[in-house]
Amino acid sequence: MEGSCTPPEFKKTAAEVMNSLLPAKSKAAYEKEYNAFNIWCTQNKASISENVMLVYFKNLSENKKPSTLWSTYSKLKSCINIENNIDISKYNKLITYLKRLSEGFQPKKSKVLEAGDIDRFLRDADDHQFLAIKVGLIMGYAGACRREELMTITVNDLKFNIENILISIPKTKNNMPRLFAITEQNWINLIKKYYALRPKNCKTERFFLTYRNGYCINSPIGINTIGNMPKVIATFLNLNDPGSYTGHCFRRSSATHLANNGGDLVTIKRHGGWKSGTVAEGYIETSLGKKIQIADMLAQPSTSTANLQSANASQSHDNHNVEIHNNDKNVNISTQNPGIHVEGKDSCTINIKVFNNCNFSNPTE
Repeated sequence: MEGSCTPPEFKKTAAEVMNSLLPAKSKAAYEKEYNAFNIWCTQNKASISENVMLVYFKNLSENKKPSTLWSTYSKLKSCINIENNIDISKYNKLITYLKRLSEGFQPKKSKVLEAGDIDRFLRDADDHQFLAIKVGLIMGYAGACRREELMTITVNDLKFNIENILISIPKTKNNMPRLFAITEQNWINLIKKYYALRPKNCKTERFFLTYRNGYCINSPIGINTIGNMPKVIATFLNLNDPGSYTGHCFRRSSATHLANNGGDLVTIKRHGGWKSGTVAEGYIETSLGKKIQIADMLAQPSTSTANLQSANASQSHDNHNVEIHNNDKNVNISTQNPGIHVEGKDSCTINIKVFNNCNFSNPTE
């Protein structure tokens, strides 16, 4: 019914709009996943339903990790919604099944460079060979950059000031532009040194150029070379399993150190440009600094206990001047123990003057 009421020119425009709904960067991956699902449905004479999706993902789970299954689900959800007008996000049983498969699964993540590792590489590695990697490390770590973000930074994205360098990242994975600063003077000097080596007739505005034996050549560094930088650093430092230091290493190292140094959820989200707090919360939850801070808090006496101890200590150092006006000589007063204890008859008047051990010589302090 809808098709009969839609003018032909509208159909063409609508088709163009639908064709642009998938992310341009990964459109081919989405279509590949959707085509594989359609081929499977044809071979099994099945049409889209929740039961069919359950069987399909059950088969995939035999040789794919839960993280891959969620990625497949996300791609199919978008494609099926566009092409078949079916919303599989309403398939609650399928989502529950995927969650069950994910229980206890620990995705493999890049290892993190410790602060000492970063300092050691910047200090010990020879600039003649490793200057471009040093600058990649500095900028990737300072800005929590992904490898593609480093690759696309241009010379126009850097602003050199007297005491710092401001760097913009206009193109990010989630379309949230970021800005970060570099203030450490040695790091600034290395960036300036690398920037000064750009050829005068450079044909590209991309900041990272291929660096060989102390010279930059007129060719930008590719994404795979940038992604391999953490492995080169780990190999130079003789760290265990250098292959586990992947292209995500700089970003993870930056967020991890920020959390260890007391960064809160809002700060980490803004620093890394995360829209959701889930990833940022993960860094805080696993932060060694946070765990030590919690341990120190638990080791301290409670506020009420500390206040009571403080009051008792203060009371024991006070000078008490007690005046008693009573004809009854059987009134007994003790100030030896904390507090003042009075024993006697009801008809007595007691005036208590308390002088603390304070220094009144300078009333302005």
